[in-house]
Amino acid sequence: MVLAACGGEGSRDTQADGGPGLTGLTAGTGEATEGTGAASSGAMDESVGATEGEDAVVELQITPQNPFLEVVDGVLPAPIQMEVVGITASGEQVPVSGVWEVDRLDVATIDTFTGELGASGIAGGVTAVRFSSGDLEAETPATVKLHITDDGGVDDSVKNMFGMGGAPDPTLTLLYPYDETVFPRDLIAPVVQWNGGTAVDTYYLHLDAPTFEFEAWFAGVDPGRYTFPVLPADVWKKLTASVVAADIDVELQRYDGASVYAPVTSSWHIADADLIGTIYYWEVNQGNVVRLKVGEPAPETFLQKPPGVTCVACHSVSANGSTLVAAFHGGYSPWGTFETSDGASLYATDTTSGFEAISPDGDYVVWGQTSGVANLSTFDSINVLASLPPVGGGFPAFPAWSPDGSKLAYSVRTDGNWLDFNNSTLWVSDVDTVTPGFANDHQLVAATASRTAVTYPTWSPDSQWLAFGRATQARTRGALGELGMTNLDGTQQLALDRACGVGSLAADQSSACYEPTFMPESRGGYLWLVFVSERTYGNILTDTAADTRHKQLWVTAIDDPPQPGQDPSHPAFWLPGQETNNQNMRGAWTLDPPDIAR
Repeated sequence: MVLAACGGEGSRDTQADGGPGLTGLTAGTGEATEGTGAASSGAMDESVGATEGEDAVVELQITPQNPFLEVVDGVLPAPIQMEVVGITASGEQVPVSGVWEVDRLDVATIDTFTGELGASGIAGGVTAVRFSSGDLEAETPATVKLHITDDGGVDDSVKNMFGMGGAPDPTLTLLYPYDETVFPRDLIAPVVQWNGGTAVDTYYLHLDAPTFEFEAWFAGVDPGRYTFPVLPADVWKKLTASVVAADIDVELQRYDGASVYAPVTSSWHIADADLIGTIYYWEVNQGNVVRLKVGEPAPETFLQKPPGVTCVACHSVSANGSTLVAAFHGGYSPWGTFETSDGASLYATDTTSGFEAISPDGDYVVWGQTSGVANLSTFDSINVLASLPPVGGGFPAFPAWSPDGSKLAYSVRTDGNWLDFNNSTLWVSDVDTVTPGFANDHQLVAATASRTAVTYPTWSPDSQWLAFGRATQARTRGALGELGMTNLDGTQQLALDRACGVGSLAADQSSACYEPTFMPESRGGYLWLVFVSERTYGNILTDTAADTRHKQLWVTAIDDPPQPGQDPSHPAFWLPGQETNNQNMRGAWTLDPPDIAR
C-alpha cells in the first residue's frame, strides 16, 4: 500500500527504541521532486521541493530510526511520528515532498496525512518504512511486538515471584514439543506437555521472540499440559503470524508453594511456510482409510470397508490429488481405483495385488506384487501393458511413482511374501506409459546388518530425492525402524536421525520410525515429510510395549536442499487433527481433491 505524505524537519527528538539516528539512501540522478508539497501535520506549515544544481537534494534521511511499537493484550500503543528531510549537495537540510509506504500492513500502517506510524495489532513483525521522493528513497525497519498475557486467575503476589532465578527444578521435564522443532504456520497449536509437577503447583510459561511474547500463569494442572488459548485471541495463530523464519524461546517455571525453581527451557523455530494438501491414512484398528485436510481439527471419513470386507488399505494417491488406488481383504488383496472428490469407485477388480503405485495424473497403476511381478495397466483395466519381472535376485514390492512421471521406485525382496519379509533393497526403474515398458532397473540403497529391509520409498516434489524406511522387517509393528534419504545416483545417502529422535529420545522410541511420504510441495526452505512412529506422545500416549504402543502420524521438516553428509531433518511434531484412540499408519500426502483445492 502506498500512502502520499510530506516530509518536513518537524521535531527531531521523537523517541523510539533504537534511538533517533538517521539513515540515507541515494539513488538515480540525485534530484528531488520540484514544487511545493502538501502540509505535513505536526511538522511544518509547508514543504517545498529542493532546487537544482548545487542545492539539489542528494540524500533523504528518516527519523526516528528502527522505531519500536508494542501491542499489549490487544491495546494499540500511541503512534510514532515519522519525519524525513532532504540533504542537499552542500549539506543543508531541507523539507521534501514524497510518498510514505510500509511493506507489511498486517504489522503496521502509516498515516497518509500525518506520517504517523501505528501498529496494526494483527501480527508482530518487522516492516520496512519507506519514503520516496523523485529518484531518491530512504527506509528504516520498524518492529512491532505482540505481547499477550493469560493470568489464569493466579494472584499477583505469586505471579511476581516468577521470572527470576532459582535452584534447578529437581523433577520438571519438558516432554513435548521437542527442543528445536520446526513448526509451519496454519496448524492447530501443539499441547505443551511435561512431567514432574503436581496439581497443587503453580506454573509460569513464557514464550519470547523479538516480535512476539506470551506469558501465562496457571495452577491445578495434573498431568502437566497446557493448551494455548484461542479467545480473546488465538495465541498460536498470532505467534506463527508474528514469528517468521525465526526462533522463539520457551521457558516453563514451577512454584511448589515453597520455592520457585529455575525454568526449564526449549526453543522452537517457526518456518515461513503453510502446509498444503490432504493426508490419506489407514486407521488400522478400524480397517478404513480416512483423510485429513492439513490444518483441520479432525479427519474425514473416506473409504469405509463394505460388509464382508476385512479392510481397505495399501493405498496410494496420484500426485495431482485426483485418484486413489487401494487394496482390500488383507492377504488376498484385490485392487480398485476411486475418485477422491467423492470417494466414488472408478474401477474394482477381483485380481490380487498388494501395494500399488499410481501415476501422477491418475491414469495408470502399477500392481500385482503378490505374484512377484509388478504390472502396468490403466486405472480402469487389468489388461497388462508391461511387466517389471523379478529383478536383482528378488521380487518388486512397495512401488512408488515419481511426481514427474518418469520413474518408479520399489523394494526388491529376497525372502518371504509381498508383505511379510525381512530382506530387501531399494531400486529405481524408468517407466514409460507411451511405449509402454520399464527400463534401466538398478539398485540405489542397500540394507545394513542391523536394518535388513528397505521399504516404503517416497519421492520429493521435484523427483530428485527419495526418502525410505529401513527396518528389521517389512511389517512395522514392533520392528526396529529408521528413516533415510538418497539422491538419484546414490552418492548422498543421509540418515534422518533427528526426525526419529536419535540422541534425544530413548532408544526404543527413536527406533520406531516407518512409512514416510513427502508433502507435494517444498515450502519455506523445507521439504515436509509425514511418517509413522510408535513413540510416546508426551504424557497423552505413554504405552511403550512393542505389541500395543500407538501408531501415530508425525511430521518433520527437512532442509531443502539437503547438504552433503548432514542430517537434513529436524525434530518432528505430532500431526494435529488425528485421533489418538486409533492406530494410524500409511499416510499418503497429496494435493487436495481438485474440486476442493485451495
